[in-house]
Amino acid sequence: MNQIYYIFGLVVLIACTGLSQSKVNFIEANLTLTQNQGHFKRNIQEDLFGLEFGYLRQLKLDKPIFWGISIYYTKLGNNSGTFQEVVDFEIFDFDYTTTSNLLGFNGKVRFYPTLYLGKIETYIEAQLGYKWLFTNTTRIVVGDSDSSDTNTEKGALSLTYGGAIGINIPLNDRLYLNFRANYLPGLSVPYYAYNYQNELVSSTLDGFDLKRSTTNIVRWDLGIIYRF
Repeated sequence: MNQIYYIFGLVVLIACTGLSQSKVNFIEANLTLTQNQGHFKRNIQEDLFGLEFGYLRQLKLDKPIFWGISIYYTKLGNNSGTFQEVVDFEIFDFDYTTTSNLLGFNGKVRFYPTLYLGKIETYIEAQLGYKWLFTNTTRIVVGDSDSSDTNTEKGALSLTYGGAIGINIPLNDRLYLNFRANYLPGLSVPYYAYNYQNELVSSTLDGFDLKRSTTNIVRWDLGIIYRF
């Protein structure tokens, strides 16, 4: 989770440096539901919850066009277990945890057409970026949290492109309720997928299969936009 806090801080920093008295800026935070598609779904079938943060800035004063960035995270799978190992001729119990993750970085352009449903504003987006699929294994001596050791088992970048449609519902002059549907295909990369049928022998990584496929997803976002 520390990675998410660092990323959110980066988004806020970019927003502050881009602050202007005239052009409109948005900071948004959303809860996400990710549904994998195609071969990606065959390997990871569960619907996945996560987080998304974004910053957008108006390109021209008289144009409802914005550019910005989107950063999102979801956990693809995890597994925990305890194993005995011999270290310096002594037997120790080790807690292992393996987690497979998806961290996305997109640049995007948003356009608000002159289409209103009462107070509801609609928009469309074009997006381009990368998904980083990576897997970490943490090893800790039972009863000694200071002995933590983390190893990145696999990491790969999947070029990602796509689009989104969304609506904003004003709550007051500054805050908006945001709902968005994103379709984000991605190129083929290797990654670890959890398989509950695997037998754990020496590590929780044994519970994962190394797969390779495209990384197409549909992501549903629900959250808040702050305008300044």
